[in-house]
Amino acid sequence: MRLAAFLLLAAACTGPGPGGDDGPPGDDAGVTPSPTAVFLTPTQHLTRASLALRGLRPSVEDLQAVQADPSVLGGIVDGYLATPEFGATIREMHDEALLLRVEDNLFTFPATATFTGHTAYEVNDSWTGEALRLIEDIVMTDQPYTKVVTADYTMSNATNAQIWGYTHTGPANQWTRTPFPDARGAAGVLGVEAIYHRHRSAGFNYNRGRANLISGAFLCHDYAHADITVDTSVDLSDPDVVANAVVANPSCAGCHQTLDPLASYLFPFRNTIQLNQVQRGDVDYPLGGYIAARENSWRQFNKRAPMFFGTTADKLPGLGQAIAADPRFAKCTATRFASYLTEVPTGDLDGRWIAELQATLEDNDFNAKKLVKAIVMSDAFRLSSDTDVALAETVVGMQKLRPAQLSRMIKDATGFVWTTPNTAKMRNLDYGQPDLLDSDLLGFRVLAGGIDDYYVTTPVHTTTTTSSLVAKSLATSAADFVVEHDAGAALADRTLFTKVAVGSTDEAAIRGQLAYLHARLYGEIVDASSPEVDETFALFTAAKAAAANNQRRAWKLVLVGMLTDVRALTY
Repeated sequence: MRLAAFLLLAAACTGPGPGGDDGPPGDDAGVTPSPTAVFLTPTQHLTRASLALRGLRPSVEDLQAVQADPSVLGGIVDGYLATPEFGATIREMHDEALLLRVEDNLFTFPATATFTGHTAYEVNDSWTGEALRLIEDIVMTDQPYTKVVTADYTMSNATNAQIWGYTHTGPANQWTRTPFPDARGAAGVLGVEAIYHRHRSAGFNYNRGRANLISGAFLCHDYAHADITVDTSVDLSDPDVVANAVVANPSCAGCHQTLDPLASYLFPFRNTIQLNQVQRGDVDYPLGGYIAARENSWRQFNKRAPMFFGTTADKLPGLGQAIAADPRFAKCTATRFASYLTEVPTGDLDGRWIAELQATLEDNDFNAKKLVKAIVMSDAFRLSSDTDVALAETVVGMQKLRPAQLSRMIKDATGFVWTTPNTAKMRNLDYGQPDLLDSDLLGFRVLAGGIDDYYVTTPVHTTTTTSSLVAKSLATSAADFVVEHDAGAALADRTLFTKVAVGSTDEAAIRGQLAYLHARLYGEIVDASSPEVDETFALFTAAKAAAANNQRRAWKLVLVGMLTDVRALTY
């Protein structure tokens, strides 16, 4: 028995146009849609918003509420913006810009007596998480997003605090606000040493790579993509030749006249931390992270006074203030949020829509939640397709679940978390039992379409052979887990089988459960006698016959089919 994936995908993408009865547009309808635009239905819109913001499918109750009254969707979105899962989405979004969550021996801090009892996965998450947790805290507490580069505090848990010499308060595994222990000042993530540990500055680079990271992440100005013809005759092995070229050679000066002064702010951060010295015991924690005495090292090395695109800005706090005041910061913020939430490349977004979103951000004191709500409630977000073939390529279309979204969705629906036993070590630490969709060393984050923040830095938003294999393996394990769990659990303790016992043979009850699964896993509100349930019931019947009437086996096969269907993996 087949699940008609292609036909169902087409059905999921249809809906009335702007003149139809699909409910009112969002709080900010965005740019005027084309007359041939096709929009998501209200329940489809809710599903897309829920998965984009939380990585969770909406509850059946939320689906029913929106089906009855589409105007309640905005209030439900407000609730989603207050959840811990949205905070996780904020961290994941910014990791794509900052590329911090690397799993590699070159970066993970080794074990000493300080970290007895910790796994390598925990230590790695502690140092890579600092900047991302700071951004999450700013967004979730409704502070102006400009605080990302101007906040006078950072975030730490006990492990991260021990690495850098912070004073941590609260439970050891809890991330709390923490003051910097030195004079680096109020510069938000610009003052987080972990960023510079990840993005090292080697040899005669003099922090230029780090400066380009800051420019690209917060201004969307990537020097590597500048429209400049590079003079390949320059001898890059000779520091004196390079120092002269970046000033006197027009090909080089086009970038370096602003890049090098930006890099000069970063000399207080060490080029690299030699973790083998910690391993040998030559250096122990805390390592500290900011060496104020190196503040004027630019005089000795690149010989370019710190400046922000031709404007004087005093030290790191001045740099943060200059970035926050730059119009490119607001535009870049709107662009990155819109791109992430729609899975549309930044260069393909409608410039008029980005201008509207930028205005929304600026008019609301840089409140990121209001920016996000404007995105998910807009016409641009709820566009499904366009009957004009030329325009169809420019709309959001169907979105594919990212690895982290897939992990959260499966856990929420089935209670299953895909983990592994301790099978590896990293720098004399047991690696632990990471979520296989959140790990690259032992897991499948890249194979599922994600990034590893080092070798693979751009996610894949289309279905590939490897992502299909990952989804199938995950679905098989999740189906086995939830059926076995629910088969032995009381009704109140079941995760997914809330309408029928796993062993029930009553057709009406089984159909009721299948209708519930359509709502829970696909966001489809259908009757037990609907054609959709007819098809899935036929699958159940065929599976039961193939399994010699083994009821549990039949349910597992049905769930594997449903969890690998396009309707479960896209939105």
